[in-house]
Amino acid sequence: MKRARQLNLWPTARVAADELFDGRRVLGIQVRTARTRRNLTQEALAERIGIHPSYLGSIERGRHNVPLDTLCRLAWALRVDPHELLRPLPEKRRPSSRRSSRRS
Repeated sequence: MKRARQLNLWPTARVAADELFDGRRVLGIQVRTARTRRNLTQEALAERIGIHPSYLGSIERGRHNVPLDTLCRLAWALRVDPHELLRPLPEKRRPSSRRSSRRS
């Protein structure tokens, strides 16, 4: 009996990484930005919300999925709304690979 052809239902990992929202990375960048704006060290912020400084550092590097209560404590300590910590980053403009049709 011939095997049925299996369809790819999910995009490849490379395509998925480009298309999906990377929440851990965004959260890490937003936390670090808000922390430095408030002139707080990782140690001071970690103590304020009751976590270990190395855990906060790993959050800022996008290494951990962060529980909702920790996200809310981070927002409280940084004096921002929780949704601000998950706001997508502005897209960087990539240089166009197209050549200009005008010639000098």
